[in-house]
Amino acid sequence: MFENIKTYPLETPALRPLELMPVEVRGQRLIMVRDPLGVIEGTALLAPDPILMVLFEMANGETPVGEMAQRLTMMTGQIIPAGIFESAIKQLDEALLLQSDRFAAALKAKYEAWNAATTRPYRIYQAPGADRLKMMKELGEEFRRHKMSAISPPENLELAKGAVVGVVSPHIDFQRGGELYAWAYKALKEYGTGAKTFIVLGTSHRSGTHRFVATRKNYDTPLGAIDTDQAILDELATEFGGELFENEFLHRDEHTIELQAMYLRHTFPDTPIRMVPILVPSFDDLLDEEGTPRADEEITAFVAALRRILDKHGDNVAVIAGVDLSHCGPEFGDEEPNTPERQKEIRLGDELSLEKAVALDADGFFETFRPDFNSRKVCSIGTVWVMLEVMKGRAEGKLLKYNQAVSPDQNTLVSFAAMAFSKVGAEVKPPSRIILLR
Repeated sequence: MFENIKTYPLETPALRPLELMPVEVRGQRLIMVRDPLGVIEGTALLAPDPILMVLFEMANGETPVGEMAQRLTMMTGQIIPAGIFESAIKQLDEALLLQSDRFAAALKAKYEAWNAATTRPYRIYQAPGADRLKMMKELGEEFRRHKMSAISPPENLELAKGAVVGVVSPHIDFQRGGELYAWAYKALKEYGTGAKTFIVLGTSHRSGTHRFVATRKNYDTPLGAIDTDQAILDELATEFGGELFENEFLHRDEHTIELQAMYLRHTFPDTPIRMVPILVPSFDDLLDEEGTPRADEEITAFVAALRRILDKHGDNVAVIAGVDLSHCGPEFGDEEPNTPERQKEIRLGDELSLEKAVALDADGFFETFRPDFNSRKVCSIGTVWVMLEVMKGRAEGKLLKYNQAVSPDQNTLVSFAAMAFSKVGAEVKPPSRIILLR
């Protein structure tokens, strides 16, 4: 995948594709750098130095360092030595921000390590040093908290027993979204069909050369690994006939399936369950067109293949979609903070989209984002669309819970929901009551 990656000498540097986002940390304005390829672990923070900003603008692989210095000298009227740019470029290269030989070597090393591994290691929760027991204790306390707050699921979800064939769960971190994970996985465990294989549709926040990306690697979690169902994955690949594995490296750093794997292992600690992990990107690129996702042959072929797999395996297979909704506020590029009025506006937009989702109206769901080209920055349009198409005719949707996580400074708002999909016609039986006569 990365054998022929183009690189540029430091004499004519090129900034590689990165996500640059202004942030404020402890009152200081900085630039947060996110790496779509995951070569840089975590995030990097840069000071918004004017020279750095000019360098970012001109680092296109064609402009020599000396010319950069000359341009800035003309712009400012101050003599800017080329050595200042050379020093900055060297630091950027050491930080792996440039499309250089150093970056290509680092990317190749990570790609080869990924290919050699049989298991996708967990990345979100890491034990400091060797203190795994402490991490396990903290995780246990976190899962218990999900059942004890004001928005935790009640004892009765009013779903039909043995009827839930799929759920929508958040993919936000457990600290902010844990209670809604609890809603989704309670529905799956207490009202599910007893499935032993879960097809997990995780939202991909990075794009590849294909719409759908599967992996054969097992997913490890702090609570124990979940094996990939190789047989069903092979069947799906055959039914689909398209490319599922070329961009498999995207699984390395994507958290949306990892969090579902953790909650699955927590929910079914002693059950030999398996997963079929598949990443699905947003379909934002289709909002510029007049059609719908069903006009894309790759998308419709995948949906048809997945439906055939569900038809074949029946109650033995269920589907999970790892989904977040709106991302609003200055941290996500908006000018205004998330005031109570803005939060209400976001909720109304989310509710309109969720109304279409409950009705299993995939195209209607998609159309709710077209008028403003997804101004709420919902990251999971594609994941939800596929889920609705797969469930159409076989299930009825129910919104279990909706919530917004807003930071204290109102700079960040992320919304998410838990949904359940139950077999068509399944009846909800009222809870039995025992009346003692005296």
